[in-house]
Parts: sequence; structure tokens; C-alpha cells
Amino acid sequence: MFLRNSRYSHVALSLDEKLYTVYSFSRKRHDSPFSGGFMREYPVHYIINAMDVPIKLCRVDMTEEEYTAARARLNDAIERSESMIYNLFDAAALPFGKRYRLKDAYTCVSFASYVLGMDDVKDIGDLENRLSRNTVFEGGLNELIAKHSLTTPEGDCYYERRGLIAAARDLCTLVKRLMLRRKCA
Repeated sequence: MFLRNSRYSHVALSLDEKLYTVYSFSRKRHDSPFSGGFMREYPVHYIINAMDVPIKLCRVDMTEEEYTAARARLNDAIERSESMIYNLFDAAALPFGKRYRLKDAYTCVSFASYVLGMDDVKDIGDLENRLSRNTVFEGGLNELIAKHSLTTPEGDCYYERRGLIAAARDLCTLVKRLMLRRKCA
């Protein structure tokens, strides 16, 4: 894979074993990668054209204190989700071993690392290496979807097509918001 040291391209967090509630920073619509931000994701969103997706699940060992801190960071993100945005600048810098941190702006990797208290994670491969000893499942996502009967909720609009103009508008809005944060940093 181009400039990556992992076969995986996305990271999400879940506090339940059945993965019904999964959190990350990602796109809000399938056809607009720039409409991203803090999301409650549904595993079935990762299945495109019925093709299975390789995944790795890791259970992170934490003390009660570490879990409480991680839960507090996640709850804070849930409460402030509208003010948090996808960090496109960091996403562009990560493959080159660089970081571009902005307040309340994350990629999936930087958000998971933040919640887990691993702020020094360099990239997705680094996070994977740190968590690999805790792997509880590695295989196809379809297996887990079937095992837990996972679906999307009523009214889910992830696959609703908005078109190229909407995606371009999303990109302009995101870059503008990032530039404003950059000035404030």
C-alpha cells in the first residue's frame, strides 16, 4: 500500500463486544470523503458492493483509572461532536511520518490514540503494532456482522447519494474550518 505500514486504512473504537456502537472520525456520507467528523459508525457501512473487508479487533487492557479517563475523553467527544472536525491536514501529513495537530480536529488514528491515552502514536501501523498483542479477532467483517446480526438504524443516510458538487462543497467547508483553527492555534 502506498506510504502505509499497515494493511488497514481505518481505526474505530467500541466499548461493546458486539460492535453495535462504534466511534471514529470518518466520512459522514459514502460518496463524500470530506464530509467527515466525529461519527457513530455502523460496521455495515464498511461493506461496499457486498465485498468483505479485512479487520483486526484488539481488546485494550486498561486499569480502571485508564478506562475511566478514556471513557471521559470519549464522552467529551460525544457531547462536543458538532465542534470537532476531520483533520485533513494531519491525514495528508501522516504518510510522511509527520503530524499536523489542531485543536478538536482529528483523523481516525489520532482520535483513537487520543481516547486510548497514546498521544505519541505516529501512524496506523504504529497503533496496530502497539495493540497487536491484544488481537481478539482477525478476519472478514462479514463474519462479525452475521454473528452479531448487525444492521444500520432506521433512517440511516450514509449511502444516500449527494453528488460531486456536494462533495466539493464539503471539501471547501472543511478546509475553511481547518484554516480558521490553524489561525487560532
